[in-house]
Amino acid sequence: MRDHTLREIAGKIAIGAGLFLLALAASTSANAGSMHQGSAGSSGTVVTGTSPGSVLWAYYLTTEAGSLCPPATGDVLCDTAGDGDNILRLVNPNGAANGNLAGAKAQTVCAMIYVFDDDEEMGECCGCPLSSAQLTTFSVEGNLTSDWAVRGGPEAGDHGNGAIAIVAATQNAPVSCLGHNRSCNGGCDPTNVPGYSVTSVNNLLGSITHNQMVQAGPIGNPSQVAAITEIGLSDDGGGDPSNLIYLQSQCGALIGNGSFGGLCTCPVE
Repeated sequence: MRDHTLREIAGKIAIGAGLFLLALAASTSANAGSMHQGSAGSSGTVVTGTSPGSVLWAYYLTTEAGSLCPPATGDVLCDTAGDGDNILRLVNPNGAANGNLAGAKAQTVCAMIYVFDDDEEMGECCGCPLSSAQLTTFSVEGNLTSDWAVRGGPEAGDHGNGAIAIVAATQNAPVSCLGHNRSCNGGCDPTNVPGYSVTSVNNLLGSITHNQMVQAGPIGNPSQVAAITEIGLSDDGGGDPSNLIYLQSQCGALIGNGSFGGLCTCPVE
């Protein structure tokens, strides 16, 4: 009688342990699935992230001279020199380019552009609309640095190299606003009034071409090599929130100070 009772108790314990392990395995499987981007968790929600290309960065190096190797004689360079204009190319991969297709819908994306010199001073900014599948090509010297607002400074206004920030955003102003607000172009205003937000709805892709001169061979060899390189833009995902606020506010102050400088231009096809 006692042995029979012990066998019943042991059987119940085994069944309970099996049910516990089964529940644990199911819970682990659900949790593991919810950790993968785009998979559904136990709540049924889908995990999504910011689209690549929401905020892009690049550097430009136009007619900036390189540094001579010590002793500073001859033409021997110790670093890269700019040897001419740079070309920035942007593409809008959103929406449908052919509106005649059933269900096709175009999606214009604003490229909010902010240009800095090598002293981290913003000198120009602008917003340019890109329609679906559009390629827009900017001349750094002609479109992005020819109306520099910051004069003087440590390098007497020198801005032959620096950084460029490109933010993808939805049109935030009337398309016809140019006569009322000089910073608006095709409904793309890069300033803090009215401002904009960065979401996963819009993104841009692109590259920049540099015209450069570098030292050929070992230091001491006076020969130089001039070449053109094209690299993809650096992807910053959704960008830093503090930096995004700064870009818009600084742009508003830059082109709103009455100097009528600091406004870059969009290419005209």
